[in-house]
Amino acid sequence: MTYQNKPLQIPAQKFIEAAACWNLEQLYADLTAAKQDYTCSRKQRLTPLEKTYLRGLLCNYSPPEIAVALHRECAGIRVDLSRGLYRYIEVLTLQQPKDWKEIPSMLEIYGYKQNSSGETLHSTLINSAQTPQSPIENRTEWGLGVDTSIFYGRTTELANLRQWILQENSRLVAILGMGGIGKTALASKLTNLIKHQFECLIWVNLSHAPLLADTLVNLIECLSDQPLSDLEKLQLITQDKKILQAARSQLEFSLENLIASTNAIEPTIIAEAIQHLIHCLQKHRCLIILDGWEAVFCTGQLTGNYRKGYEVYGELLKQVGELQHQSCLVLTSCEKPKEIAALESQNQSVRSLKLGSLGEAAVEILKNKGLSEEGEYSQLIEAYSGNPLALKIVTTTINDMFGGSIANFLRNGLFLGDYSDTLSRQFHRLSALEIQLLHGMAKEVKPVGCENLYSNIQQDRDSELLEALESLLRRSLIETVPAESETLFALQPAIKKYLMSVVRLPKL
Repeated sequence: MTYQNKPLQIPAQKFIEAAACWNLEQLYADLTAAKQDYTCSRKQRLTPLEKTYLRGLLCNYSPPEIAVALHRECAGIRVDLSRGLYRYIEVLTLQQPKDWKEIPSMLEIYGYKQNSSGETLHSTLINSAQTPQSPIENRTEWGLGVDTSIFYGRTTELANLRQWILQENSRLVAILGMGGIGKTALASKLTNLIKHQFECLIWVNLSHAPLLADTLVNLIECLSDQPLSDLEKLQLITQDKKILQAARSQLEFSLENLIASTNAIEPTIIAEAIQHLIHCLQKHRCLIILDGWEAVFCTGQLTGNYRKGYEVYGELLKQVGELQHQSCLVLTSCEKPKEIAALESQNQSVRSLKLGSLGEAAVEILKNKGLSEEGEYSQLIEAYSGNPLALKIVTTTINDMFGGSIANFLRNGLFLGDYSDTLSRQFHRLSALEIQLLHGMAKEVKPVGCENLYSNIQQDRDSELLEALESLLRRSLIETVPAESETLFALQPAIKKYLMSVVRLPKL
């Protein structure tokens, strides 16, 4: 018997038995978001027919059996699935289903299947915590994440992040990498993919380096059902500090005594505020993104040293990473916090992900910019170490000044253009010893070992040099190259170019 694939009304009760075992409403919502990402259109929704296909697959009906039940051609349904629902599931799970039989198990792993009590698996994974009786609404506060309607690659990185946050219940996750590598974009993409698994979403931009008291006030006001008893005191502290700092720049006499009186009462109130925040994270399942963590670090010193008055940010990381709760704090940073380095080796609740080259996915940037010399793609990507911001900048130059010819552009040597601004901001943060080390590496044609670096700098300070090398690694400014007898260190071509043409060698 054959059927025509013609428009028809799908009975709402078709394959409705899936509702007994699956959280359909959540799955519909998440697949709708995946469809919007796949089609790059916010107007897209799952159609009634797509929902029916999904229910059928979840009930372990094969495409031919679904075709019979719906009086449609099997070939047409297979085409619909391969072009539609399978692609949305791939976006949602970051796995490509090889066969319809894999669909139920893939979605079960991601927590959409309910147990006999009607509770989803996902809710049982969250530190065995109970779902709040009156969950607060999903809210996005302050600086929103960047637009990710156009997003390149990072499939493996997204899969790892989702694994850590949704399945292993990591409480603290750091996304690290040098400027322009795509940390904020990845955090935004991740947020869009997993936000439906959280009661509350908060995105905080730290680029202007707010005092921790300010950040805590905003977080607690957003999350807390009851006001913090000392919240007004916390607000007064932030106001006093701002007034005193402004006055100090204008007045000739010292205000140290006034500042000291404010600082004396601050630690106790800050500690209470952090504990109150942890209580909120225990009560509600929240996703908090702190974007641009490096802004609270000092400049001119080795990485991980906080600015004066910002040391309590480190205490926040320790508390969030060590104490039990059902939420997740994700931070992005050009520099790896010492607290992350110390905590991540102890358990799976604290994780870090260092972003490197975009790899083959960078080809899509070049294609979208209209560059047609595909044979030159790999050389251009390698020259800029797969950094998406650098590639976007230079492709504009290639189009504007070289008629779209990558080969002609590369003949003129490595060009940084506006990418120098990004490198400048990162190099401004370095200590004099770090810059000395980088200059020593820039003079070498091949990766260099510690002994050669020591002789280049002509300084007999082994422990300080090792600390500086570790600091550069945590800033993602140097890379390690394994060798037989020792670890070698190397620079990316763009960093070497910037060093040799812009950065002056300081005196130690």
